[in-house]
Amino acid sequence: MRLPHPLLNSQFFQYASLSELLKATERALSESERELMLQLSGKGLPPISSRAALAAMLGINEGLIWSFEARPGRHYRTFYIPKGKDVRRIDAPRVALKIVQKWIGFQLAKAYLPPEHVCGFVEGRSHIDAARIHCRATWVFGVDIQNFFPTTPIDVVARALLDIGYHELGAVLISRLCCFENALAQGAPSSPILSNMCFASYDQRLKAIADRYGARLTRYADDIVFSGQDDFPVALKEEVLGIFASGPWALSNQKIKLAVWPQRLKVHGLLVHGDQLRLTKGYRNRLRAYEHLLAAGKIRAESISVVRGHLGYKDQVAKRA
Repeated sequence: MRLPHPLLNSQFFQYASLSELLKATERALSESERELMLQLSGKGLPPISSRAALAAMLGINEGLIWSFEARPGRHYRTFYIPKGKDVRRIDAPRVALKIVQKWIGFQLAKAYLPPEHVCGFVEGRSHIDAARIHCRATWVFGVDIQNFFPTTPIDVVARALLDIGYHELGAVLISRLCCFENALAQGAPSSPILSNMCFASYDQRLKAIADRYGARLTRYADDIVFSGQDDFPVALKEEVLGIFASGPWALSNQKIKLAVWPQRLKVHGLLVHGDQLRLTKGYRNRLRAYEHLLAAGKIRAESISVVRGHLGYKDQVAKRA
């Protein structure tokens, strides 16, 4: 089910304005809570101050919100998808909860101001933009956060919401609605923006390291990349690893990688050691084969959309390189 754009885009869900919402809740909510809603609205946040306030905005019974919080197992379905040689667990919210999470995530994204180096889960930024920042590099150092969403604890989510202006009741409520088994759910539409918000202090520390060594930095979701044009500063690696020595997140040991020219310097599958982004030689050869087979009419009908997707990606990289 797609959430209608007017509901998704409204800071007050079914209400067009704060005044409409406040008028509708003047008998149900106290004056002090309605003042808090006014403050939250002024910060560009959905004014979720309590279960009753959220129920009023959504036009549903408080009991359903209580069920989302107290009986989350009823509102998710868990399945597994292949991920390389392993599998990834997906906890997907069912329709009613998904609608709430999607609206909350969309609204929080409007209030979130991403650092320049954060390219993942940010409208208008992509992995291609992240890779382009590293062009003309002579070294690339990358690390990957292991199981980013499921290792982001619910208390860290609540703390991030407190930091942007929510009071405790609202922060706890939102974190419970958007977490499953006490962490961000891999499959919830609210998890991407909340992960960025939760990682804010780490982003600041990573940026400070990059500035200290004159390096460039990007983070695309759980993928963190540094690069430079001089000799690789060995101490940078130690400082980055030190940040993750304690805390909720850990790095994947298999994905701590350093490449120094004339080794191939690759970021998000794109080569960055020249003035412009380039596809790898193997992928370019694959695309030429696709073009030849497509022109000859030798692509099966069920595979045409996949092939055209690859060719479209080549054009996308060329435009943004």
